[in-house]
Amino acid sequence: MFVIPTFGLGVIASPTVPPSSFEGAALSDSNSQTSGTNTITFKVQPGIDISAGGSITLTGLTGSQTVDGSLTLSGAGASVFGSAGSWTQSTGTLVLTVDTGQTLSTGSNTFITFNLQNPATLGSSGVTATLNGTGHLQASVIGTVLDTIHDSTLTFPTIQVFDNASNFIGDAGADDYTIVHAKDTDKLYVYDGSVWVVYNQN
Repeated sequence: MFVIPTFGLGVIASPTVPPSSFEGAALSDSNSQTSGTNTITFKVQPGIDISAGGSITLTGLTGSQTVDGSLTLSGAGASVFGSAGSWTQSTGTLVLTVDTGQTLSTGSNTFITFNLQNPATLGSSGVTATLNGTGHLQASVIGTVLDTIHDSTLTFPTIQVFDNASNFIGDAGADDYTIVHAKDTDKLYVYDGSVWVVYNQN
C-alpha cells in the first residue's frame, strides 16, 4: 500500500519591528528659587507616531516637593495627553498617555508645560531626565531642571558692591540684585528685569 507522506508546518513568526529612536527631547524651567513653583517646559518629537493608548515616560526628575498625583498639563500639545499626566514623587517620574483620538506625531515638536515645586534646599545643581516611549529606545533628555541657586527666604539689597567685576559676573545669585557697583571698573550694572545694562561711571 502506498502511503502519502505528511509534513508538519511550523508557525512562521512575524518579523519584529525594531524600536525607533526619538528625534529630540528637551527640558527647561523657569524658576531657581528654593521651594518656588517651577514651570517645566518639555519638548519632544518621536521617531514614529505614538497612537492613542501609547505613552511616554520621563524619569529622574527627583528632588521636587510635589507629591504623587495627577499633574495638569498646559501648552500647545497638552491635549495630546488629555491635559494631565501621572506623577510619582520618589522617582521623579511623569507618565504621559496619548489620549483617545489623539496621536503624538513625528515630523514636528510637541510642547507641553507642567508645574513642580522646587527643592527646599539651596544649592541643588538640578537633575536631568531619561525618556521611554511606546515603540522607542530609551533616550537622554537635554536640559537640567529643578536647580536652586536662589534662596526665596532672603531679602536681597537693592544695591550690592563687588570689589571685582569678575566676581559679580560669576555670582550665581547676581540677578537677585537691582544695581551692582564693581569697584575695579567703577561701573554700574543695572538689572531691568530681563538683562543687565552696564553704565560706565568714568
